[in-house]
Amino acid sequence: MMTPNQKMTQNKQLKKHESKYLVTGSLIIASIIIISYSSYLYNYFPDEKVFETIFGTFESNYYESVRYFVWALLSKLVPIFLLLIWFTTCKHWWYHVIAVPIAIYIFQLFGVINDDIDFVDEVEFVYSLPITIIVLIILYFIRSKINVFLKAQDLKKQVDEQMEKAINKRHEDQIH
Repeated sequence: MMTPNQKMTQNKQLKKHESKYLVTGSLIIASIIIISYSSYLYNYFPDEKVFETIFGTFESNYYESVRYFVWALLSKLVPIFLLLIWFTTCKHWWYHVIAVPIAIYIFQLFGVINDDIDFVDEVEFVYSLPITIIVLIILYFIRSKINVFLKAQDLKKQVDEQMEKAINKRHEDQIH
């Protein structure tokens, strides 16, 4: 039989476990919101060809405006980050498909950067393919580590629920 003190301890553990899920979910939601609104950061850059900062001077060659370059850059980075969040948090069997648009956006990101630094290459796909493959391998590694953690958390939750049901049933049987 479970003492009231033990039951209180178990309830605290369940609430602590639930609060971890709440904190994790809240961080993911906050990240999605912040990343989504960061696509408007280009408005804070000057509509000039040269931008001087304390870190150095940036000159936009291809886009002829720092603002347009940052807009083009963010139009690739924002979807990449959102897709990465989706890829690493998706529990469905088809999550591998999300790697395809990630690879496409990474390829386009290299195109945006290469356009502005006047690096012209006829076979840029050949050079970006190994980088994309390396990024995908890293993503799968991260995903596999997170997947093990998520499965362990789900299994622990199921075990806790089953134990709670068994304890409640036993407690009810002892009362009657």
